[in-house]
Amino acid sequence: MKRSLLIAALAATTFATTSCQSGPKRLSRTWDTYVNQKYSEDSWIHGALLQDILPAYPIVGFVAAIGDTLILNPIQFWSKDAWDRVGTAYEYKQVSGAERTVTGWKPSELDG
Repeated sequence: MKRSLLIAALAATTFATTSCQSGPKRLSRTWDTYVNQKYSEDSWIHGALLQDILPAYPIVGFVAAIGDTLILNPIQFWSKDAWDRVGTAYEYKQVSGAERTVTGWKPSELDG
């Protein structure tokens, strides 16, 4: 009996989190925006030191991704996006005070 209950609980958990990558990834995107802002202020401290030498930023990003995957994305997907078939987009904040910025590629540039 205990084994069947455990198998049922594992199956329910597995099925409940199958769509966990679908969603706006709010924690991860918020963390990306913060890191991008800080990197534009001081590339040595927030780039080389906190991202590469002492992996503080990647560790926090990993924790944010787990929070998105296990909690926020399934809630967003199953409560809204799955039923009206329209995904929820994350709105990025513009970096303030940056001297240089990089823009994304336009589809016309990719065509050659």
